[in-house]
Formats: sequence, structure tokens, C-alpha cells
Amino acid sequence: MKASLRWLRDYAALDATLEQMVRALVETGTEVGAAEHLGAGIVVARVTDLQPLPGSSQGLQLATVDIGTATRQVVSGAPNLRVGELVPYAPPGSRPPAMDEPIGVQTKRKVRSEGMLCSAAELGAGDDAGGILLLEKGTPGQPLNEVLDLDVVLDIDVTTNRPDCLCHVGIARELAAALPGETLHEPRVSVAGSLESAASAEGRAVVRIDDPYACPRFAVRLIEGLAVRPSPAWMQQRLRAIGLRPINNVVDVTNYVAHELGQPLHAFDLDRFVAAAGSDGRVADVVVRRATSGERLRCLDGEERALDPADVVVCAGETVASLAGVIGGADTAVDDSTRNVLLEAANWNGPTVRATSRRLGLRTDASTLFEKGLSDTLPPQALDRAAGLIAETAQGHVLRETIDEWPQPLPRLGPISVSAGFLSDRLGYAVDATEAATVLAHLGFAVEQDAGTLVVIPPSFRRDVAIAEDVVEEVGRMLGYARVPSTLPGRREPLRGVAPPAPVEESVRDACTGAGFDEAITLSFVSPRAAAALPGLGAGNAPMPLRNPLSEEWSVLRASQLPGLCEAVATNVNAGSVDVALFEVGRVFWEGKREAPVPGSTPDGADRDLPALPLEPLLLSVAVHSGDQSAGSGAAAVRRVQSLFDWLARDLAGRPLVAAPRSAAGLRAGRSAALELGGRAIGVVGEVERRMLDGFDIRGRLAVGELRLDAITPGAGRRIRFEAPAAYPAVVQDLAITVPIGASAGQALRVIAAAGAPLLEEAELYDEYRGERLAAARKGWTFRLTFRAPDRTLTGDDAQQAQEAIVAALQRECAAEVRA
Repeated sequence: MKASLRWLRDYAALDATLEQMVRALVETGTEVGAAEHLGAGIVVARVTDLQPLPGSSQGLQLATVDIGTATRQVVSGAPNLRVGELVPYAPPGSRPPAMDEPIGVQTKRKVRSEGMLCSAAELGAGDDAGGILLLEKGTPGQPLNEVLDLDVVLDIDVTTNRPDCLCHVGIARELAAALPGETLHEPRVSVAGSLESAASAEGRAVVRIDDPYACPRFAVRLIEGLAVRPSPAWMQQRLRAIGLRPINNVVDVTNYVAHELGQPLHAFDLDRFVAAAGSDGRVADVVVRRATSGERLRCLDGEERALDPADVVVCAGETVASLAGVIGGADTAVDDSTRNVLLEAANWNGPTVRATSRRLGLRTDASTLFEKGLSDTLPPQALDRAAGLIAETAQGHVLRETIDEWPQPLPRLGPISVSAGFLSDRLGYAVDATEAATVLAHLGFAVEQDAGTLVVIPPSFRRDVAIAEDVVEEVGRMLGYARVPSTLPGRREPLRGVAPPAPVEESVRDACTGAGFDEAITLSFVSPRAAAALPGLGAGNAPMPLRNPLSEEWSVLRASQLPGLCEAVATNVNAGSVDVALFEVGRVFWEGKREAPVPGSTPDGADRDLPALPLEPLLLSVAVHSGDQSAGSGAAAVRRVQSLFDWLARDLAGRPLVAAPRSAAGLRAGRSAALELGGRAIGVVGEVERRMLDGFDIRGRLAVGELRLDAITPGAGRRIRFEAPAAYPAVVQDLAITVPIGASAGQALRVIAAAGAPLLEEAELYDEYRGERLAAARKGWTFRLTFRAPDRTLTGDDAQQAQEAIVAALQRECAAEVRA
């Protein structure tokens, strides 16, 4: 959220420097992303010459101003300009705080006007808009914010558990509690007697809530006889400072109070609301219910939206008037002709608002607040505050009485008992009970102290404080974690026994990073299209849909990690990375049999139709990208993936994988294989099809693979066997052969391993060739063979005899021919 420092000072003096205030917020748990000085770029200028603008009948003058490093000419109609005066000058490209767009260069009467001279109202430094602000001090070219106390806007990142800090009073409360000598002064939230009508709202409006779960509280006040016009300059300045565009005094007040107290409001044109209800007389029939299938609403942004039965709506009788907690309707909106207003303040169920907002792709300030869960005591306070401001700025009268329906109050908070000893033990330093009570009181907590024990009742807006440890956190963050002393352990605990082996996931991660792969962590949600296009090991498992998806792009649980990895590869490649090799260790979701009740079952049994609990196998998924478009680079990438999987299988299960050529969705024909262990398929490897790469916006070649780790991990844990380093040198030879185009590399490697024993230590397929130099329907392979004996140094004849045995076996088993 954005918070105006000048606005915050309405509720606390805040005499500290900006740096001290930012530090106080950060150290107590509220992150400040940036501090923007409004009016940046505006400088002090001295008027050196004034001449009437030729041909102007409106009193326009051409002012020449000195800005220290140069002079500029500016056309101005201000009556108070004099030669020698110091004035604020906004050069082209700068934006005065009260303006929506940056200043440009204009031509008036064929005279070039560069920038503008600013009034107090345009700078947000006062209400006077009739003339240029004359400065009492400054030098030409000096930044204006060094001369005037212009507003500063803080960009604050509020954690999800603190919706009370999504408003100016909430931030002021945090600052007043964190800074010494500060006191919070909350705004008046009652309607002054002079602004209240003798007439009562009773009988003029009726509220009915059909779904108390979705709407625990709904309150309205009526304001009559008002005049819609621009809001006061001070209010416009504050709204513009936090990025809001002023509209009129009624709408601006609702926005102002929402950002002041943290309670969104909505204003309806009362007469249009009554007409939409079609009721007799002047009674506003307000109904809060779920939408029905086929209903539509023309919204304030001009777009007509189809409603869903899960949406909650506010209706004028049977006619939908607004989408609860998200956006209002255009047909009952306030405009310049409005004379009477129905003002709403409600408490909406956060998950319900979130679901509607996401379904429509419509995120508003109101929905952001309601999603986080607001106090149900706020509506009447915000309602009175806004009604008073509307009556004051629009010369209307507020009808007596608030129509307030509150069918489902939230559970009251507290009391929570904590002792000074409990606080001290948890924080690691001595905490005085009186000091803790003072800190909590500054934060709005009701505290009773009995000797060293505190009985704490959290305020209604702090629903995140429910247990004693929450109170410890509040005390600790306000007293400061810097008070925790730095101490060494009193003694070292001796090691007992042997440390257990590392989890398999950790070993796999170490192996992958050691092989040059980078770890990726992707979402567990994918789109149905991506899930079907590249199913990996999840082939045959229908994607499991989510009940409340974030969007269509993330609407099913992943059955494979490959779609997410491909997205990650695309992101890295398109950002300029080369030789991208990623891996992910995680769980996927396959259809399975329910083995336990669904956690969080609803009391009304609404979860009876949930699908069976899914199986969650542990997978290793990898992707290797090559920017080279050649077929050889794709084959090399596949071999790199398969080599990693082979090494892991030997390490985890003590035996190699067997590659069986097999087609797979999304992978190139003839470049994909199933990986088997003990006759059971537990993996897949292959090169991704070109059409798939185009869909992911990936150029070059991409090999992927997926291995089921829980299928190769021994149940009793890994057995570590020491093997001494080789004492004698190896003999390395290359063997180039040709084989039929359909030959399997996995079969060839098995033949080589059997024929080369016992001297063959390792065999690696490191090159594949297909081209015109080979006979039709044949391809070339090059193997790198490593021979070694454990008890002697091999001779060239030893290695040659072993290679000849391998060649004979390949000729017999694979129809191989040695290449010259």
C-alpha cells in the first residue's frame, strides 16, 4: 500500500526523521519498499523578466525565470507574479503532486512555454490555487523539497496477517508504538449533531441477508439533500498522493475513509436504487444473496459481466446493484445529478471475495482488503466517518439511525494470559511486565496486570493474535530483537553414534548439481493444455482439477513436472542464458484410492463429492537445452539426461537402468525411451517435439527426462560400500560402428557390458551420426570404452582382444559393422 506521510501526521505528531520512521517500521515487521518525495524535479526559480503575452486578452504574461544553470520562458496567468520573486518551477517531465500527468512543453500564441510555475494547491502545500506560491527562501536551481515540506509517500509491503496495516491509521498506530514520545490520535468516527437530520432512516431502508456466511455484517446510512461536486483540495491532494484519481466529493470520501480506516465502502444513488427495486414509495429494499445463473451486471468500469452462482451480490429488490466486495454497478452509481445517497459498509467473507475476484480477473482496492479478512466491528465506524464527511463536503444531512444487520458476529478474541517469565523465556532476555503492558496498550490491546502476569485481550482488528506465543511476538518486535544477547553455548554436546544417511532427495540434489544442473522449483498447478501435451510419467493419469483455481492457466494439479520445467527453461533462455540444464525434485499427483478423510472436512458434508485422495509419487525431472539446431545436439542432450539417470540408478539401487525405445506424447519419434528397472518402467527420456518447443517459445533443442525416485530407493536405506581408487592405469579406446536405423542404444550398451567383462570398466555412447556417407537405413554410433584390470597394468593387446570380443558380440546381436 501507499501511505502519505502528511496524512499519517493527522494521527500522530511523527517528529522523527524519515529515516528513523522507516527504520522503526522495518524493525517492527513492516517492510518499506521505497520512499517517494513528491514534487521531485521541481526547483526554485527567480523571476527575472515579465512581459505581456503578445495578442493575449486574458492577462497572460511571459515570464523569464532563472533556474541557476539556465533561464527558461514560461507563460503564466497568475496575477501575483513580480520580477525578483522566488517561485516553484516545474520543468518538462516533472509532475506536481496535485496533477495526474507530467508537465510538457506547450506553445501559446506562437510562444514556446517550457514547464510551469506552481501554485500552493498544485504542490499539495495548501488550498490556494489563485496564484503562484511565492517562496520566502531558496536559491535558483535548489530542489524545492529542500525549501518546502512537501509530502513523502511510503510504499509499504504489508504481510497477509496484518490487514489492519492496510490503512493510514494502522500505519500511524505502528509508528506511534515504535517511536518514543508518540501518541496515536484516531479520527472522529461519529456524525456531528449539526450534520444529522431530524428524520430517521428507520422505514426508509430494509436490509435482508440471505447468506450470513458470505456476509456476516451489512450496515447502511442514508444522506439526503446533497450536492455532488469536486471534493475539497486537501482531500484531492491526499488521494492523488497515494495514486487515486479524484472523482467527486461522494466517491472521494468513500476512497478516503477506506484508506484511512481500512474499511471499504460503497455509495449508491438512493433514488436510482429505489427505482431499480421497483418497490412502492421510497423504501430501499437491500437484499444480499448469491447470484443466480444467467444474471449479469454492468459495472462501474463500463464492462458487463456474467455472474456465477458462487458470487455474492447486493440487490435492489431482485435487481443486482453491485458485486459484493469487488465492484459496484453502473445503474445505481453516484453522478452529478445525485441528491440522495445510500451508503454501505459491510463485512464480506474473504475467500468468497477472492474467488470472485480471481474468476473475473478483477482485483480492486476493496477486494484486496476483504480478501485478507477485516474486523466486523469496522463497518459502523467507517460508515459514520464517511457519512459525516459527505454531509460536510456536499451540504447534505445524514438521517438518524444506522440500519445494521449483524447475523453472524465473529468470535470474540482473548483473554490470553502470559507471565513476564514466559515472555523472558521465549525472547531470551528479561522482560518487565509493566514494560510489556505499555507496549501492548500502545498497539490497541486491553491489558490487565496482576503482579507479573498479564491478561491480554486483542483488539478486534488483530485477529492474528490468538495464543500466548502471538503476544510474545508482539512484545518482542516492539521492544526489539536487538535486545537478544549474543551468547555462545555453555558446552558442546559430544557426538553419539553415527549420523543417519542423508535423505534420498538431498543426495539426488547433490548429484544433479554436481553434474552441472541447476535446481528449479515450479508450481504444483498447471494448465490442462500443458498437462496433456507433455504428460511425462503422468501419462495415463487424467489431470485432477482444482475447485478454486487461481486461473485457467493453473487449474489442475500437475501429473508431471515437465511442463513447469519447460516454462522455466523458456524463461531462462529468453533472458539470454545459454546451456540451460535444470532439474526438479518434487511430488506430482496421480489418481489413487482415498486412504484417509480429507483434512478440513466441512461440517455440512459438502466435501462428500471430492475426488479420491491422489497418489503423490516422488519424481526427479530434468531438462537440458541446446541452442544448436542440429540433430546431433539434440541426441547429445538426451544422452546427458540418460547418463545422469543411469548413475543415480546405480548409486541408489545398485543396478543399471534398461532403455526400451518407446513413443511418448510430446517427444520426438525415435528419440524417446522408457527406462526400466527390474522389468518395471520407472522413467522416461527423450527429445521434445518442435511443435511443443514452439508452444513454450523455446528455440534450439530440448531433452527432458523423468525418473520415479520412490521406485528405486531401497526400503532399508542406501548401503554405502567403499571402493578403493584404482591402482593401475586405464586404457581408453573409441569404437565406431554402424547399425540399423531402428537399433536401440540401450541394447547395444548391454551387449558391450557383457562382452567386455571383466576388463571393461565403462562404456559411453558419446556421438551419433546420420547422413549421406552411411548406407541407407543405417546410423553411426561412437562408443568410448574404458578398460582396466584391478591387479596389473593392461597391455595394448589386452585391450584390443577385449574390443574384438565386443565387436563380435555387436555384429552378432545388433547387426553392427565397424566403420573404417
